[in-house]
Formats: sequence, C-alpha cells, structure tokens
Amino acid sequence: MKKTIVFSLFIMLIAVSLTAEWSNDPAMNNAICDLGGEQAIPKVATSSTGDTYIGWFSNDSGNYDVRLQRLDSQGNELWDHNGIVISDHPAMSWLTDWDMTVDEDNNAILVFQDIRNSGNNNIYAYKISPDSSFVWGDDGIELSNSIAFDVAPKVCVTSEGGAVITWQSDDAIIMQRIANNGTLVWGTTGITLSCADTYSWPQPFAVENDHILLKFFHDSGPAWAPTRHCYIQKFDNDGDAFWASDTVVSNAGGISAWTQVFNIISDENNGCFISWHDSRGGGTISYPFVQHVNSDGTVAFVANGTQLSTEMNRQSYYPESVYNSVNDELTTYWSQTDGNQNIHGITGQKLDASGNLLWGANGNNIINISTLYVLPFAVRKANDDVIVFYDEEITSIDYSTKAMRLDSDGNFVWEENFVMMCSVASNKVHSVAGQFNNNQIIASWEDSRNGGSDIYAQNITFEGLLGVINDGYVEGNVVLNGGSGIVTDVDIEAGGMIVNPEINGDYSIILTPGTYDVTASLDGYEQVTIDDVEVTSGNSTTGIDFSLEPIVSSENIVITNAVLGHNYPNPFNPVTNISYSIIETGYVTLEVYNLKGQLVKTLINEIKETGEHITSWDGNDNSNKPVSSGVYLYKMKSTNYSFTRKMILMK
Repeated sequence: MKKTIVFSLFIMLIAVSLTAEWSNDPAMNNAICDLGGEQAIPKVATSSTGDTYIGWFSNDSGNYDVRLQRLDSQGNELWDHNGIVISDHPAMSWLTDWDMTVDEDNNAILVFQDIRNSGNNNIYAYKISPDSSFVWGDDGIELSNSIAFDVAPKVCVTSEGGAVITWQSDDAIIMQRIANNGTLVWGTTGITLSCADTYSWPQPFAVENDHILLKFFHDSGPAWAPTRHCYIQKFDNDGDAFWASDTVVSNAGGISAWTQVFNIISDENNGCFISWHDSRGGGTISYPFVQHVNSDGTVAFVANGTQLSTEMNRQSYYPESVYNSVNDELTTYWSQTDGNQNIHGITGQKLDASGNLLWGANGNNIINISTLYVLPFAVRKANDDVIVFYDEEITSIDYSTKAMRLDSDGNFVWEENFVMMCSVASNKVHSVAGQFNNNQIIASWEDSRNGGSDIYAQNITFEGLLGVINDGYVEGNVVLNGGSGIVTDVDIEAGGMIVNPEINGDYSIILTPGTYDVTASLDGYEQVTIDDVEVTSGNSTTGIDFSLEPIVSSENIVITNAVLGHNYPNPFNPVTNISYSIIETGYVTLEVYNLKGQLVKTLINEIKETGEHITSWDGNDNSNKPVSSGVYLYKMKSTNYSFTRKMILMK
C-alpha cells in the first residue's frame, strides 16, 4: 500500500561570507568592472540555467573595448574579475546602442559596431561559450563591410536556435541570419529593406517556425524632426515577408526622433504586444499607447493603439508591459511627469483582451508625482506579479536604486512596499535589468561611486531579498500518520535551505513561486523525486503529493535515483566530504573543476556498486599541490546521470 504525504517546507536564505557572491547589503553592491576609464552601457542576459552574462564598453585602454563577465546564480564571477575582452578593435569615441542575448546552449551572443574597417562603422557578431571560448572566431563575424553608417544592431535567437541580427544602414534596414556554426544564411551582405524615405530602428522578435517579427519605423522629413510611423512584418527563415503587407502599429504621428526602441513582449501565441509613447495630433503632451499584433498580422486593439491614460497636462514616457496569459490581461507601467517635467511619478494601467481600460481613464498612480525624481527603467514579469525597477533622486546628480513588487491589481506585495537595491549616492546611467529566472532578477548600471564610471550589479528575489540564494539539504522530523520518520534528503535545486518543523495531521508545502525539482528520502520508504514542480503563489499553501512505497526492510533501502549530495562542511578547510548514490553498478567519475572549467582533481574514476557512497577532497590538485581559496565545481557522471554542484574552499 502506498502512503501519500505532503511536507511543510519553508525557504530560508543563508548568506555565505564570500565577497564574490551577491551582496545582501544595498550599500555594497557587486562591482562587475572597476577598471580605470569609463565603463559604459551595460547589457544583462540571463540563461535558462540561471547564469547571467553582463557586457559593457570599457575605456580602460583608451579605446572603447567590449568586455563580458559571466556570473552564476549566486553571483560568483565565473571568469576573472573585470571580465574578458571580447573586442579591442578601434571604436568611435562616442557610443551608440548595441545588443546581447543568450541562446539555449548558454552561449552569449553580442552584436555591436566598430570602425576596424578603415574607419567605416560596421556591424560584428560574437558568440561566447560558458568556458569563454570564441565560438565564431577571435574577431567574430563581420556582418557589414561598406562606407554606410551602420548602427544600433539588435539580436534575437530564433525557435530553431539561430540568431537574427538587424541594424540601420544610412536610410535602409539590413537583416542577417547566422546559423549555429557561424554561417551567414542570408548571404554575405544580408537582406536590405528600403523605401523612398528612411527605414530606421529595427527590432527583431522571435516567434514560431524559425520566423521573426520585425518592428521598424518609416521616417519622412528632417532627421531631427521626422514624421515617424511604426510598422511590423513577419519574415520566414528565408528572409521573405510572410504577410501580404506591413502591419500598421501606429501611423498617427507624434513619435519623436528620440523615441527609438519600443517595448515588445510575447502574447504567448506567436504574436506580440508593443508599448510606446507619442504626442500625436501636433500637441506637446506625450501619452502612453499599446497595440496587440496577432500572429496573422491583424491588430487586436483599436487602430494606432489603445491610449492608456487621458490625464491632461501629464507627460507619459517609456511604457513597459507584462502579459498574464492566465487572465489574458496586459499590465503596463510608465514614467509620468507634469507638463514641464518638474515633478515625477510612476503610473500603471491594465487592459483586458479587447484592450479595454480596467484601471480607469487615467490609470493607477503607483507613486504619485512629486518633486522627488523617480525614473522607472525596467518592468519585469515575475510569476503572476510584476517587479518595477527605478532610480530615485538623492541629490541633483546622485540617485539610489529601488524595486517594488505589484500584484495583478497594482497593489504592493512587499511589506515595506519598496526595497532598496542600491543606497549609495552616485550618478547612475543606463540602468538595465534581466528577466526573472531562478527566483531572482539581476539589475546592472553605470555607477560613479568611485569617482569614475564603473559597472555594478545587484540581484533581488521574488520575496524582495538581496544576496545569495543557497540550495542545500537538511534533516528534520515529520509524523507519518502517527509513526515517526526522518527526512534525510529534501532539496530545492533553485536555491534555498529547507527547514522541516515537526508537524501533525495534514501536511502542506509552502514554497516561494518558481519551478523546482524536489527530492525526498524517508527512513523506511523509497526515495522519490518530483521534477518541475511549479508553484505560482507564495502567499498561499500549495500541496504537492509524494507517493512513497514502503520498504520491507529499512536495511535494504532501494535507491531509485542517482544522487549527488552537497559537500559538508561547506565552506571547508582543509577537507570536505561528498556523498553520492547510484542506481546500478557501473562506471562513475567524480571530478573537481575551477570556475574556468579546468580540471583540478579526479576523485573517482572506477566501477562502483549500486548504493550510497562517500568520498572526500583535501583541497589538493592532481599534482598533490594545494589549490587556492575560492569556489570550485564538483561533477559526477554515472550511467544515465550527470550532475554538478558548487563548494567553497576558505583558507
């Protein structure tokens, strides 16, 4: 007979004293790059594995080199401090926009322009692997080679794993597709889109069947004051237009020359939502708008977009949206000021599937406009809630950085409403944030706290906490229908130490929102594993059933999963123990690597019998020489199983 139980689990974050990990002090954020010279225009891309790449321009050498750093989910720098140089080719002394993303294999893809080609401003693409290898060559891939002014490249990874890059080339737009192996799919010069006027500021967005949606502007008139209309078109993997005609996002006018990159998000049905502001009608007041473009090229909202606020004498800028597919609702937040931009606040609006305003004609004022300068720089979906990031004025030139979590009704979720992410009074420029992953979001910015311009970063969790998210095992007592049992292994891979209090009666799991792999072993019961447990609410109790097969003899425990345990102690000096179990007799390797991916020590390399095993590491390498303090990875491979964990040697 099977017995089904559900444990009561609570997440507890444990901070480890290691300076490279995420700081839990808003006055001590992580310095990503503190070299001499200006460090500028950071970009953040987080992979599905939880690793985060941060890229930027560095003027340490007197040239604007491109640098890149890779961090694990705990904030450990996986490459040397200040990152690696991606390109030191000559660049312009003034910078324009660039782009970065990450593919399904955890490779970073960077696209930018420089003047290595006889002073001409051309576009280049690089793919960097997790071990810092240059997959597309030391000098990347040349995407353009002309005397045209090629600028502001944007990149997306398609559904089949390739990359599409678009950029503006004088008055035209060029698109290029790169296969995984670096082949230029659309020829050496790409595909040019042009008209009698100017096409500008393209943004590709990946959808199904290896297709992309391309947002772009059609400009006429002077470059400093164009008549700017926004369109979107779907292109197939041959680069051919999929729709009979370009879809009009807005041809109402009022989009300024300085309104360039629009917020574009998926509708989770191969269409997209586009958010922007304009001052259509010849006025001087900008209002926020949203349009929903369906997968067939039709628009779901009114022509030229739904206006999110009609409040008079209020300027609205840079709206960003998030989509809740369960409720089929779109929520948008933006910066709001008075007509002269002397007072500032943050406002939001929610739309139903038809584009109807759900928060009234003027939206919901989250932070009322006042003389305190606040500027939102990112709006990110986090489960069913929204996290808004913003800079707040301390002095006329110095700012702090804060975040707030809002539920689907626009209510504050965190107890203090706002969480301070950076309390240092410094000039902050080009602040950005990645996507919600591994129960956290990473923000990065240019920072003047050291006198120059450096790159700093900080994480924040769904619960509004800063600092390291540790995963781990802990033992605790439970009651099994009146009989005692011991929880020997319960692990949440996404992070967090689990504490199991003694409980009676019905059991429940309380988890922070996210997707988890939960493993449980109880004395007298076979080990069970539930993969990809999705928890959508951190404020309510979510039950997860474990079906446990009683074992006839507790001395004959059946191992149903290969397991690599956490080392203990951790951090350690000089010796740590590592436990593991295998489900069938076979060849097992257990190896230690440094954060550069180099093999340090082979602990096991032999046939092992089914069951539980333990080994130890004394901190010496394969030459029996002591290794330095730091973070190391230990990886176990057995039949149909491979797993890696981290450990910290502190001398």
